Amino acid sequence: MNLSENNALVSVRKVATYDPERIFQAVSEIYAAAGGPDPRGKRVLLKPNILADLKPERAVTTHPEVFRACARFFQEQGAVVLAGDSPGIHSAAFTGRVCGIRQVCEELGIEWVDFTKDPLTRNGFKLARIIDEADLIVSLPKCKTHELAYFTGATKNLFGLIPGFSKAMLHVKYPNRHDFSAMVIDLLYTVKPAFAFMDAIIGMEGAGPQNGKPKHIGLLLGSCNLIALDMTAARIVGYDPLKIPMFANALERGIGLNNIADIVLEGGDLKDLRVKNFKRIPIEHHYNLVVMGVRLQQIRRRFDRRPFFDHSRCILCQKCVQMCKSEALSVKDGKICIDDRKCIRCFCCHEICPVNAIEIKRKVFG
Repeated sequence: MNLSENNALVSVRKVATYDPERIFQAVSEIYAAAGGPDPRGKRVLLKPNILADLKPERAVTTHPEVFRACARFFQEQGAVVLAGDSPGIHSAAFTGRVCGIRQVCEELGIEWVDFTKDPLTRNGFKLARIIDEADLIVSLPKCKTHELAYFTGATKNLFGLIPGFSKAMLHVKYPNRHDFSAMVIDLLYTVKPAFAFMDAIIGMEGAGPQNGKPKHIGLLLGSCNLIALDMTAARIVGYDPLKIPMFANALERGIGLNNIADIVLEGGDLKDLRVKNFKRIPIEHHYNLVVMGVRLQQIRRRFDRRPFFDHSRCILCQKCVQMCKSEALSVKDGKICIDDRKCIRCFCCHEICPVNAIEIKRKVFG
């Protein structure tokens, strides 16, 4: 993405199913229509969204057929294709095989890059070294809701370039939505990806990014401008992107986009693409007033949405405890316990839970 050119063209194609040839055709058309850079002779890193290595039908990860089509496209254009990702808990057991992406890499002769090996530091971020070795970085997100960010797409997908638990430490450093969103925009500016394809054939609604429900959207989108792409997709599923902190921060700073009106949509009309009855994360207002020496934000925190554990579902894998770098979670008497004073509302526990044993909701007083 060339941040100086502010190319705000987003290309979209209707793709009803994960038919390999239809997806490949759409990928080819989108890249040409959106003005993707010439990949001939380049090393292209494909960054899918593998939040957790789960089956494709869960709609948590980029579908392997979308990954395959993008990889084939770049290979046929004369590029050397590489791929990789790093989930929040990046153990030796992570392979990317359950979601099917690793097998595609092996079938097409694509090198899988270990993001945890010898990372580098850039603008304060600990990042996979491959960002300096690849000529083009291409984000391949899944279109999903997100309890913290409200919406996750091409921009938030770059967070996976930060290896393993380093991501959790950033949640502690940037504990609220607005600070976290500004950090993700800093990451976008640091990485400078060249392009993004969004898998919105089957997206996720409800309690995303892992424990929501699959939702048919029937679209594949692409752009050189990740902010324009994400804002367009957010509008398609019913969000006002100006109310999402990540996009508001990008517009305020002029990173990727100066005005939502600059976005040009090719391949469809927004009103015809909107998804009906899409279950979104409710937008919460930001307060920072001081009343009698106490910040209203602190008062309101008592009523904010927070994690609640369903102990009947919990399998005590303790991934949430591992992930929580604010040390708000512990195991007592065979149950996960939460210290509400330490909880920073990053919702990483909910995001990482493999059995949907954590619900984000408001506490009921009375």
